[in-house]
Parts: sequence; structure tokens; C-alpha cells
Amino acid sequence: MHYGVDIGGTKTEIALFDARWQCLDRWREPTPTDDGERFLAMLDRMTQEADRRSGERGSLGLGFPGVLNERGCLVAANLPGLRDFPLAATLEARIKRPLAIDNDSRCFIVSETGPGGAAAGDRHAFGAILGTGAGGGAIIEGRLLEGAGRFAGEWGHLPLPASARERYGLPVLACGCGLSDCLESWIAGPGLVRLHHHFGGAADTAEQWHAALIAGEDAAERAHRCHLDLLGGALANVVKLLSPQTIVMGGGLSRVDEVLAALPAALSSHLFPGVAVPHIVRSRFGDASGVRGAAMLGARQSVSETSPSP
Repeated sequence: MHYGVDIGGTKTEIALFDARWQCLDRWREPTPTDDGERFLAMLDRMTQEADRRSGERGSLGLGFPGVLNERGCLVAANLPGLRDFPLAATLEARIKRPLAIDNDSRCFIVSETGPGGAAAGDRHAFGAILGTGAGGGAIIEGRLLEGAGRFAGEWGHLPLPASARERYGLPVLACGCGLSDCLESWIAGPGLVRLHHHFGGAADTAEQWHAALIAGEDAAERAHRCHLDLLGGALANVVKLLSPQTIVMGGGLSRVDEVLAALPAALSSHLFPGVAVPHIVRSRFGDASGVRGAAMLGARQSVSETSPSP
């Protein structure tokens, strides 16, 4: 049995998968974001309950919105109490089994290149999540790309090109990551709302912008064109660096047909002439992909630590 945990700023979900990656059970608990010991106790309790429900001692993988620093501590804006808490080593010792911890966007692409995923079997793929933020992860030569600092794939925190700011008259914005002018501020869901306001619209949510677009509102259409240009340019940079076969789109904006259908042409306009645009597909498992990918990473970690040395 394989367990995946999706750690969020409000809720933490655990899901139980069998050997064919069918989800057999799942439940949630409130996330104690400001207390490392309470957080550890919650994960320990959830893991023990998973063992009880499955009748065996499963492998464990955790996904979360942030990065794991060199001391094994979670660094995430919505989990402030865990910044100085060495979760990886402490939890592994407490639950007495190996575990994997990674960014939820990288868990996403592990799931979508795994059995039944939208890019199943692809050896070169990029996962791009467009929700409240813009996260990503890459599979290169069939393996998850982590990099020396374990934050490879953070395409949303590349800077907005100066030419785009001038073309659309966009202001410089501070990002929650600590940098300024990140693409995430314009291409994620809240960024699209921000663009709508910039062009004279009044949407409070991406859903309201979409309704205005369907109604033919000029501000919504201008925001859409600008968003596609910025998004296409950002993904074209990913293609130039990584050359994926497939780009798997996830998050709320991936469910907007007008965005997904127009994206190949928007991306192509930022590539070298003659370079083929990768397949751009919607995720197969949607919001469940992160917890599924975490379980897959946990299963791999369990096998690697229990296999005999050569």
C-alpha cells in the first residue's frame, strides 16, 4: 500500500493507493500551520490511521507548496511555523519508515507521467500548474528534475520581460516569494484578474473574468490576449531550456477551454521558426494529481532504501 499526503495551508489530505495506483481511501484534517510539533503529531496520527485502514504498513510521500531547504525544513509562505522545523528527519524517525518530501508541483508531473497520466510514459515532460500560483516540475530522461537546491521548475518566478511591461503598460509588482516582477503575478488566476482590472474590467475572480469573456466584453478580451502572450512567452522559455515532449497543464485556469485551445499558437509565436510546439494537454487527475504523485515518490523512496546494496 502507498500513502500520499498533500499538505495545504488550510487542510492536509492523505490518500491510500494500491499497487495499480487506484485510490482506495482518502480524508483530510486541518493543518496546524504555526506549530511544528502539532503538525508532526497530525502526520503521525494520519499515517497510523492509514496503516489501520489498509491493514499494512504503507510507504509514504508528502507534497507541499514550497521548497525543502538544506536542513530538511519546509519553506512555504502559508506554513510559517515549519520554517525551523526539520520535518524530514524527525518524521522519518517517528513513523519508522522511509519517506519522500517534495514540492506539490513536482508531485503533479510525477503523477501525470505515471500510469494512466496525461503524459504517461513520456521521458521528457513539464507540468505547469496555473491556480492561485504558477508552479511547475519537469521530468527529464524519465527522472524528476530537482537541481542542486531542489527547486527546479519554478517557472512562475522568472521575471516579466521588460518588453512585455512596456507593450502593455504593466506596473512592477512585489511577489510573495520575496522577489519583484515575477510572471506568477500576471499569469496565475489572481494575475488574470489583475490584468482584467488593468484593462478596465471589474472581475473579482477568474470565473467572473471568464463570464465576461464569454459575454464578449472588450476588457476581458484584452486581458485574455495579454495573458496568452505572457503565458506563451513563459512556456516558450521552458521549451527552450528543457525541450519537453509534452506540457501538462493543471490548476483552475487549465480548465478554461479558451486558454488551453489558444496556448499552442501563443507559445509558437515565442519560439524559433520551425521549432515544433510540444503537445499541450490538460491533466488527467486534476487536483488529485499532487497527492497521487507524492505517493509514487514515497513508493520509490521505500524501494530504494530497502533494496540491498550492490
